[in-house]
Amino acid sequence: MSSTRHRVVIIDDTSDLRELLRLALHRGGFEVVGEAGDGRRGVEVVRETEPDIVLLDLSMPVVDGLDALPALRRAVPEATIIVLSGFGATQMSDRALANGADGYVQKGSSLDSVLAYLQDVVAGVPAATARSLTVAQPTAPDQVVLEGHHPAPSGHRHPAPTGGGAIGGAGGGAGDAWAEALDLAPVGVVELADEPLLRVLRINPVARRQLDGADVGSPLGFVNGPLATLVAYHRLSDDAAFEVDLGGTTARVVLRRSSHASLLVYLDSGQDDVAVLRRAIATAAHEIRGPVAVICGIAEASTWGGGSDLDGETQARLMTSVSRQARILDGITADLLTTAQIQRGTLRLDPREVDVEATVRALVADRFGDEVEVVVEDDRRVVADPLRLEQMVTNLVGNALKYGQAPWSVHVRPEGALVAIDVVDHGRGVPEEFRAQLFAEFSRASGTVATGTGLGLFVVRGLAEAQGGRAGYEPGQYGGSVFTVALPAVTQA
Repeated sequence: MSSTRHRVVIIDDTSDLRELLRLALHRGGFEVVGEAGDGRRGVEVVRETEPDIVLLDLSMPVVDGLDALPALRRAVPEATIIVLSGFGATQMSDRALANGADGYVQKGSSLDSVLAYLQDVVAGVPAATARSLTVAQPTAPDQVVLEGHHPAPSGHRHPAPTGGGAIGGAGGGAGDAWAEALDLAPVGVVELADEPLLRVLRINPVARRQLDGADVGSPLGFVNGPLATLVAYHRLSDDAAFEVDLGGTTARVVLRRSSHASLLVYLDSGQDDVAVLRRAIATAAHEIRGPVAVICGIAEASTWGGGSDLDGETQARLMTSVSRQARILDGITADLLTTAQIQRGTLRLDPREVDVEATVRALVADRFGDEVEVVVEDDRRVVADPLRLEQMVTNLVGNALKYGQAPWSVHVRPEGALVAIDVVDHGRGVPEEFRAQLFAEFSRASGTVATGTGLGLFVVRGLAEAQGGRAGYEPGQYGGSVFTVALPAVTQA
């Protein structure tokens, strides 16, 4: 067999994983002739080097793997293209094979199993049947089951409060227990004044999301006209059930009268919630799998030859990679926890005076290096929780690096009584039709390979507003995106 069968190009946006693969391939007798961190550059490198094997990630910035596959196939028609991705084989393998891939290896596989697979390929075993590849048939949508979820039957009725407890009401004993139970309820619950305006008396976190803009004191008709009409029609009934549209989602509504002459409205959009939850679990698992794969790979590499296969410089780089990937995992779990706290109304903040310039410069240097420029036009301090400020800036810069294009920069500028932090990229920008959903929970533009938990921007907005500030988006003056978080400046004495 000719040694040219061992020429490999690695295309993956995680530099730590590329280094691990490069070390493993070298150990297995392969020659890595090129690398790239996005699909567009990957196509260029493949054209320049004409490798025999291409290892290709699916989820990448600029051009993702699925979009790059046809161009790669045209560039090297005789090469073997192996997709290496954190998405489950049942989710993406058929799409990858249809776009021109020869095989599929799931991230998280051991380095030795990846090597064994490639060695089978260069030995002439067809990529689709080599020993370490598993390509399962896609699961039909109706076969996907969320364990532990049992949809309520259509006749399910939620209990009405007893003992005079109102949602979020004051008082102790049973009232507090009832209020806490409703705050944690998986369905929306709204208490309305039994009067023509149907003013909101109490509202739990789920209902706040379902009825965007609703708050205590709001007339229901100003929030959702169709719902208000149906509630008014059924308000004299002892019990009523009907369906209503909540911004594109059909919810089952149960109307009950409470023991103190108010109306209780239960909003159950459970099927839609389950679909959202399934997507959230899948994308969060994908985001976690990447750093875990790198950390496990480094642990595996450290055992090669009792550790003697790696020189001191390489070992130091790998330990730096472990630290970097652990911080990524910490960021993912922090966003998941913060989202739960925002939803449950249990978010805790520790506001104090914070030096924005010092915080931003240190954060960018530590986590993003020279890739991101920092420009400061406002040296005022802000009133904020310093850890939450770091979380917001990290999310915005990470979002720009993931979805935008270079050059990237962070600008600190005055905005009246606020200090604004703009994160700027020069990519394609956000499609106009999607901008209204940008900061929504689990939102992701259609047509993209799923990446990220879909919580980063939601967390930024929630944290900014909780600290008296704002978060927003504007298209860049010369293309790209400008994401902004603005916080109250310290008042000068």
